[in-house]
Parts: sequence; C-alpha cells; structure tokens
Amino acid sequence: MIKTTAPWLSRPTLAGAGFGILAGLLLAFGQTGGFAVRAGGFVVLASAGFLIGFAVAARRRLAGATTYIARLRAELRASQDHIMDHGSSRSLPAWLGASTTTIRDEASALARDARGLAAETTLPEAARSAAAKIVERADNLGKVCAPLTRYALTDPSRAPFDLNTLLREALVLCRHRAEEKKIRFEERFAVVPPVFGPAGRVHAALLNVLVNAIEAMPFGGGVISITTAHEGDQAIVRLVDGGIGIRPEHMARVTEPFFTTKPEKTSAGLGLWETRDTIEAIGGTLVIKSTPHEGTEVTVSFPQAAPLSAGRVGVAHPEEVGSNMADEGDRRIA
Repeated sequence: MIKTTAPWLSRPTLAGAGFGILAGLLLAFGQTGGFAVRAGGFVVLASAGFLIGFAVAARRRLAGATTYIARLRAELRASQDHIMDHGSSRSLPAWLGASTTTIRDEASALARDARGLAAETTLPEAARSAAAKIVERADNLGKVCAPLTRYALTDPSRAPFDLNTLLREALVLCRHRAEEKKIRFEERFAVVPPVFGPAGRVHAALLNVLVNAIEAMPFGGGVISITTAHEGDQAIVRLVDGGIGIRPEHMARVTEPFFTTKPEKTSAGLGLWETRDTIEAIGGTLVIKSTPHEGTEVTVSFPQAAPLSAGRVGVAHPEEVGSNMADEGDRRIA
C-alpha cells in the first residue's frame, strides 16, 4: 500500500522546515539591521527549507506511487493472462457435472431393472443374487456421482441480468492481450432487454468466445466487432473477427467436448462446449459461421426476460455501470 501521509506533513518536509527555521533564527540573531530585515531573512530561509523538503517528499511519493502502480499493472496483467489461458480448463467441472448426471441416471435405471430381477421368484437363486449385487453396486455408483452433479447446468437460476454489462466485463479482461496483438475492439451496444439465467456462467461463455476471437487474429492486428441488438423477443450478441477462420471439416466439431485445434496443452477443448451448453440451457442459441483465412462470426441469442418499454433507443457506447453479477445479487437490468 502507498502511505497516506500528506506530503506537507512528511518527514522530509518537516525536516526541511526545521532546518530552514534554524537557519533563519541563526541569520536573524547574527544579522545586523532592523527588525524587518531580520524577520524577512527568517521567513525566506524557513520557506525555502519547507519548499525543498516538500519537493523531496513529493518526488519520493511520486516514485513510490509509480512503482506501486507498475506492480499492480503487472499483477493485473498476470491475472488476466491466467484467466484467458485457462478458461477452457475451468470448464472441466461443468463437463464432469453434465457427464456424471448422465452416469447417475443410467445407474439409477440399471438399479431399478436389477431390483425387479432380484424380486422375480421364478428366476434361479444365483440369478437373483447376482441382480441384488448389481443393485448394490449401481446404488454406490450413484452416490459417488452425486457430489459432481451440482456443477451441471440442469437447473439454471432465474435471476435477471444486463447482457451489455456482462459483455463489457468480459471485454475488460481481454483488453491487455488485444493491445499486445494490436487488436482494436469496435463496440456497438444497443439497449437490450434483461435476460434470465446464471450471470456467472453466461459471463464465462462470452469470455470464451472473445478469447477464441483474439487468439484467431493475426499478429499484425485488426478489428474485432462486438455488437448487441434487440431483435424481436431476443437479445443478441454478435462478434465478428478477421482471423484465420475455421476449416469446413472442423465446423461440425467445434462445440464437441475436448475438441481443439490449438497446439498448446493449456487448452482442454471445452470452452465452446460450455458456451453452447450454457446458452442452450437457458433457451438461447449459438450460431457460428466461418470462412478460412477471412474470419468468423459468432451470434448468441438469448430469450428476453421482459419486453423493453416503448421509446427506448440504443446508443453506440452506453455509460459505464457497476458490477452486474446476478449470482452475487448485484444486478442492473435494462
């Protein structure tokens, strides 16, 4: 933390003032002349000492503040890099939740069928005993899977959130990486209706799309267009990049779990899978169009929670608003 002591009360300032006063007193008592001359010399030396001390203190404060801000910027940059580089890996719990839900349902069905066989008196005793063991093991499998199913998006929360704010928050996390690659965001936000759903997961879904667009852009930079719109009863997010595009043979697989064309081992290949799973769970759609070496267009549609009031119009750059994470109860709706 930066010290909060005011520069004019810092040690260098007080020391400078003290030396100035001392020098002024010595000069006043050792100087010949009237009172006005002596008082004038005292004031000049005391003021000069105070100003010198103040300048030293201010310079030290500025150097300390500059160092502190540089450290905060480096820490922020590292945090943003970590978020962008490991976004796909953070989707693993959601995939485990969805998969274990299926496993638990199948185990429950298996236990139910085996329970019927175990109760069938016409079967040999050995067969009924084997069926009873199947019931026990299927029940155990269901109990093991139960803790993981809470990560599945089977029952999304019904809290309203503002789509523009979530998108802006995702953009903030990507700006440093975009600046390094000389990428410019062209943002056009319209007034859109509120959307129901888990804001935290929708934020992660939008961030996944943005990260993919930035990573697809060439090192020479370019423009990524981010647009929101209100079309019918849908709130729309449309993102267009001028990157390398997606090969036709990969288009059908881009939302499959664990599919990735990235050479880095940090990508789990779950980002677009979680994006599609999240959007579809709240009744939305994810549409991806791409042309190799020309770019990709991603359109995400959300059903509106309520219609907008008449007469409201969109703006190119809406005012900055505060945090809008509906999962934490701090939300602003359109």
